[in-house]
Amino acid sequence: MIVANWDYKIPHSKAVEAYNTARKYFEKYGSIGCALFNHLGTNVGSYSFSAGFENNANFGEFDDKVSNDEEFQKDMSPYFDVTDWENMNLYIPLAHKMDPDPGQKHCFAQWLFKYDDEEDLIKTSEVFFNYWMENGGNGGTVGTFRGSHIGQYGFGIRFRSMKDYGLAHDKLNEKNVWASHREFLNKCEFTGFNLSRVLESNWD
Repeated sequence: MIVANWDYKIPHSKAVEAYNTARKYFEKYGSIGCALFNHLGTNVGSYSFSAGFENNANFGEFDDKVSNDEEFQKDMSPYFDVTDWENMNLYIPLAHKMDPDPGQKHCFAQWLFKYDDEEDLIKTSEVFFNYWMENGGNGGTVGTFRGSHIGQYGFGIRFRSMKDYGLAHDKLNEKNVWASHREFLNKCEFTGFNLSRVLESNWD
């Protein structure tokens, strides 16, 4: 799986309307699901549109089709005219534990960072997945980017609510989890953090 992700600013009154218009074409041309997010943190005030694809060929076929669809261009033009594009990335998971949870508009805690040892990163991420899951998370992912964040990694944990995230973070603070992994964390060059909320989704 790969995830295409667009970050942008758009008037709040148009955000969901634009998502629903675009979503129809993503469904038509092969996306396995898409979602609209807003953020607290590095990207506060921005929205993200994320869409999943089976592989690079699936994404490429989608892009070929939508780029040549005049109806897509026509339908999206009013929204593109008021959109301020910020970033576009393809996210490639390296380790992923996220079972379907239909009907839930999730929240995510997401870290961006640089790290020199990918093998060590994947191994250590498994440990952090377990910490978060045992304390209220219900999914985790770590992966790489192609695009605006190339050369960086993303680590994300899914929650059923922002309160669940807060409770988990408080518990891990009390257990001194971060202090016990200081050597690993000191090697991370953190470049961003977001608390993100799903506003709309057709992606279970």
